[in-house]
Amino acid sequence: MVSSHKLNVLAESYADEAELEQVVSKLLEVVLGQYRTRLKRYDRELRDFESRFEMASPVFYQRFEAGELGDGADFFEWAGLYELRQNLAAKAQRMESAA
Repeated sequence: MVSSHKLNVLAESYADEAELEQVVSKLLEVVLGQYRTRLKRYDRELRDFESRFEMASPVFYQRFEAGELGDGADFFEWAGLYELRQNLAAKAQRMESAA
């Protein structure tokens, strides 16, 4: 987590609030761009699993968590990827609402 000291130094460096807003907005854009790139990659990888196992990821995840599908390595990889994608999508949504 960013220390409050770093945030204070940044705020002091940009006495003009409009400038600080611009810097923070640019940073959010950069990070959002990185998140979107990762989300696209995760989506491609999830589609590969969905195609191979003929099941949508949300359905798979629900069944996997319920213990209905066994404990194959592919299923653990798929579940982990689905969780990563869900967590990253939530972060991206929070950032978009702040931008």
